[in-house]
Parts: sequence; C-alpha cells; structure tokens
Amino acid sequence: MAEAIGDPPPMRWMLGDVRDRDRLESAFWGIEWVIHAAALKRVDGVSFHPTEVEKTNVTGTRNVIEAAVRAGVQRVLIISSDKAVAPLNLYGASKFFAEQMAVAANRYAFPRGTRVGVVRYGNVLGSRGSVAHVFRRQAVLGQSLTVTDPAMTRFIITMEHAVDVCLRALSDIQGGEIFVPVLPSARVVDVALAAAEVWNTLTTSPMQIVGLRSGGEKRHERLLSEDEVLRARLQSLSRDPLYGGERYVIPPRIHDWNPAAIWIGDHIETDFRYQSDLNDWWLPVEALIPLLKAMPEEMV
Repeated sequence: MAEAIGDPPPMRWMLGDVRDRDRLESAFWGIEWVIHAAALKRVDGVSFHPTEVEKTNVTGTRNVIEAAVRAGVQRVLIISSDKAVAPLNLYGASKFFAEQMAVAANRYAFPRGTRVGVVRYGNVLGSRGSVAHVFRRQAVLGQSLTVTDPAMTRFIITMEHAVDVCLRALSDIQGGEIFVPVLPSARVVDVALAAAEVWNTLTTSPMQIVGLRSGGEKRHERLLSEDEVLRARLQSLSRDPLYGGERYVIPPRIHDWNPAAIWIGDHIETDFRYQSDLNDWWLPVEALIPLLKAMPEEMV
C-alpha cells in the first residue's frame, strides 16, 4: 500500500494486527474516525478454521471498538457483508456476531463519546479475491472462467461506491444503526461473459461450471432480514444514478444510550425481500463491461 499510495504528510503507515488491542490503541491516538475492514472472508478458505476466524472477525472487531473507546475516537464504522443475513457459513456467522457486538457496544461506548455503526453491502467489484478478480486472473493466464452455479446471483458494488457509502455512514452515525445501500444485482454468468469480452477470452477460455464451493456458499444473497424489514427506513441521498441514490437504515431495537435519536425515511412494505435474485435493478453484460475495464491493473 505504501508503494502504491506513497507517504504524503497526512498518511501514517503502521504495522499491526486487529488481534492486538494494545497496538490498535496506540495507532488510534489522535484519530477521529475509524473504518474497520479487516476480515478473513473466503467462504471456502476459512470454513475449517473457526478459531482463526473468531480471532480476526469477532475478537478483532471487539478489539477495534475497545481500543477506539480508550483512545477517544469519535466514530467507528464496522464493515459487514450480505453474508451476515441468515448466515449459512462460518464467515457469515462471524460477521453477524460482529454486527451485533458493534450495535451493543454503544451502551458503553456512546457515553464515553464514541459512536459505533455498521455498513453492510455486497460483493465489491474488483476487490482482491472477488469473482471479477478471479475471472481476470484466469483470463490473463488463459484458463477457463470457473462459475460455481449458472443460476447464482450477487449484489454488486464498485469500490468507489463503497467508499462513498462508508464516508456518508460515518457522517450520519447516531449510534448502533446498520446502513445498507440500495444496490444492483448481477448474474455471475453475466460477470463471466463480461470478463470474457473485456479480456478477449470468449473463444479460447470457455466457462466451466464447477459447483458450489465448500463451506456453505449461497446461490443468492440477502441484505435485509425479514425482521429488519419491519424496522428499516428507506432514505434518499440524491446521488449519482450509476450508484443509486438510496440506502436503508436499520435502527437498533433498543437505543437507550441515545434515546433522542430519530431515523428519518420511508417505511418498507412488510413483505419486501431484499434478495439478489428478487431485485428489480440488474446489471446486464453491457453494463458490467465498463465496470470491469475500470478495475485497477494491480488487482491482477
């Protein structure tokens, strides 16, 4: 990261680990906002290592929050995943636990001046280890593009949109809410077709169906649970139509640490299902192609 970004005056690079609370606390002194994105996230890669997932995804989250409170950080944002909703695998379960811990932490953090919130979104297009990253690497190597299930769908968010979502959430945290952007869905097969078009592999490297990954991979993801639909508010942000101008905010069931908090927005129909295969906003192949072309070269 230092080689890619450099060392501008406001930037401070520090080695450490979220498993080490003391190191986190020393890093957080003088910091106003913290975004916690560290996680062991590969569904298949972590499925047989629950203790390691617990140390990073659960204990690591607790360490970040506690160190932030001790250091006087004003706002902490925990990055979660659609896999935390009705979790089917170890990674999703760890993220669900982290979400609940982040919300509950406000009971002791808020009185000390630290607000903790959560952002939950789908697959970050082009992030390391994402399906687009895998397809690009396979294409460059002249390999077949491996698709686990031809019917699989996913929520898609670009890296630029993810940053925008996080910064807006940090600005709006009242304590204990979960922010969920309105996102488009894409069929994984369409992502593969777009990747083949972008990197000219359609004839030399056909797709290969390999089956669902071990560890509990879902065919479709959800971003709101049935219970959360009853509490969520839909907010309009009036942003770039490419990213969508709306988000859902899920208030905590109890927020006695901030009883004056009010979450504005429209109520949602009780039978609404925010699921990737039931979405009304889709990215077809022609819309995915420019997004893949915009992926940073160093992500290969």
